[in-house]
Amino acid sequence: GWVECVGHADRACYDLDVHGKVTKTPMLATLKLDKSKEIEVAKLKFDRKLLGKAFKKDQRIVSGALEVLGEKWEDFEPIATALESDGKATVDGFEVTKDMVSWTKAKKKVHEIKFTPSVIEPSFGMGRILYSLLEHCFYQREGDEQRCVMKFNPQVAPNKCAIFPISSSPEMNAVVDEIAADLMNSDISTWVDKSGASLGRRYARADEVGVPFAVTVDFETLEDHSVTLRERDSTVQVRLPREEVTKLIFEIVHGKTTWEKIKEKHPIVRVGDEGEAAPVEGGAKTVVEGTIRGKFSRPAEKIL
Repeated sequence: GWVECVGHADRACYDLDVHGKVTKTPMLATLKLDKSKEIEVAKLKFDRKLLGKAFKKDQRIVSGALEVLGEKWEDFEPIATALESDGKATVDGFEVTKDMVSWTKAKKKVHEIKFTPSVIEPSFGMGRILYSLLEHCFYQREGDEQRCVMKFNPQVAPNKCAIFPISSSPEMNAVVDEIAADLMNSDISTWVDKSGASLGRRYARADEVGVPFAVTVDFETLEDHSVTLRERDSTVQVRLPREEVTKLIFEIVHGKTTWEKIKEKHPIVRVGDEGEAAPVEGGAKTVVEGTIRGKFSRPAEKIL
């Protein structure tokens, strides 16, 4: 179906007319004319005694309504015709008789025109704007409709970075707390998930709420003080020293660097649910591989 994000109501002059009547304050605008012009008006003379007797406290309302109509002969002419032919006319719900008012048609030179402005009422609710933002950012991973993602720009994402330990050991949790504290000290909103769910499931949770980056603390972190940094939309991960995490996230959030530049500088890896590093296909310049002798970086593509 359709959801209205912006509503524009043409209220004409109704709102200002009603407000003016209730507050007894004329809600009029003035248009200054470059050159004066003559208009036809109705000059009115009231029998105040008959008006007071018939309308009592409302006599000023009735006389005011007639005076407004009298400012333009074309507006007053239907009233004059009714008074001449029927001896009475209805003005704003009041029945006026011919003996209460007399009139003459005259010409008047005017230098300005007073009128009640028409009002356009636009409706921009915060809820509608937020709905539009969510609608534009939502998508599903190709080939898996259950994996939903909010593609928030890092500058507006509620949480900029998530931090996950690969296990619940005290050593890893301590590293996670240190990285989180460092990020929050730089005013970078951070989400820590130490639950026992698989790493893939925790990545999916972060994707669903639009966290653009995720740091994983794994067994290698305890050995060489490096972590993986994952980008939400591409799911590509790089390995980098933990000391550089806060600086890189801050620079991306503030538009000082890009994810593409980070990929050029750091080796690309993919970390599985158990923390193992594996090569990544798709144009990475370097990948990290492990052997019985240790881990090393090599070009992603074979050099012939």
